[in-house]
Amino acid sequence: MTLSIRKLHESLGAEIDGVDLSRPLDTDTKSEIQAAWETHGVLVFRNQDIGDTEHVAFSRHFGDLEVLPETDRTDDTMPEIFILSNVGADGKIMPVESEPVTFNTLTWFWHTDSCYRAIPSKGAILHGIEVVKGGGGETRFANMREALAEMPSDLRSRIEGLEGQHSWAWMRSHRNLPPMKAEEAAKVPPVQHKLVRNHRNRSQSLYISPLYMERIVGWDEEETRSLVEELTEWAAQDRFVYEHAWQQHDVVMWDNTWTMHIVLPYDPGSQRRVMHRTAIAGVEAVL
Repeated sequence: MTLSIRKLHESLGAEIDGVDLSRPLDTDTKSEIQAAWETHGVLVFRNQDIGDTEHVAFSRHFGDLEVLPETDRTDDTMPEIFILSNVGADGKIMPVESEPVTFNTLTWFWHTDSCYRAIPSKGAILHGIEVVKGGGGETRFANMREALAEMPSDLRSRIEGLEGQHSWAWMRSHRNLPPMKAEEAAKVPPVQHKLVRNHRNRSQSLYISPLYMERIVGWDEEETRSLVEELTEWAAQDRFVYEHAWQQHDVVMWDNTWTMHIVLPYDPGSQRRVMHRTAIAGVEAVL
C-alpha cells in the first residue's frame, strides 16, 4: 500500500490518507506510517471511527503501551486507554469543579507526556470521539529540534549542562488537586532530565515540560520560572508550531521525544470534549 501524505506545516505535521485503522496493518503500511512519523513528528488520520480495542491494537504496532500511575483514572477493562473527558457515564457534562474536569484543564499548559518517568514515552495516539464545537480545544505541537537548532547562541550556551526536575505530584499542584495515593506516588518519584536532549540518531532537541518541570536542578524557584518561561516563549513561536483543529474521529499520533504540546482552552461547562489516548512506552532515556 502507498499512503497519501500531505504536509500540514513547514516545521511538522502531516495528514495521512489511505489507511483504515480499524483493520490490522500489514508490514508495508506499518513501515510507511513509521517513516512518516519519524519525518513529520505529528500524523493526522481523519474519519477513523474506531473503538478502544482497535485503538490499542493500532498503537501496539509501534511499541509497548504505558499505564498511568493513577489507576482509578483508567478503564479497568482496558488500562492502556486514558480518558480525557468532561462527560460522565450518564452522558452529561460533569461539574467544572469535579476532579476529572479539573485534571483535564492541566493540558492547557505546554508539556511533554511522561516526562515524570525515567524513560519518557516515545509517543501518543489520541482519538477525538467528541470534539469541541464553536472554538477552543485545538492542540498545538512545537518542534523542539528546530527550536534548539535555531536558538540564539547566548541562550543555547546558558542551558548547556542544565537539568530539569520533573514531578507528577508537582503537576497536580497547579490545580490544587488532592494528594495521590501513596502506592501511586511511589511509582513516579521526581526525575531529572537534561534540557538539551541527545537522541540515538545523533540529533538534538530542547527538552522542557513546563507543566511538570518543578525546578532547574540547583536553581531557586524564581530563577527556574524565568528560564522556563523564556524557553517556552521561544519554542512556541508560530514557525515551530502546528495547530490541529479537531474533527470528530480524528486520530492524531505524535512523537513525544522531540515535540511538546498544549490544548487551547475551551468552556468545560458547556462544550463537550471526549478524547481517548494511548501512550507508547519510551525506549530512549534523555541523555
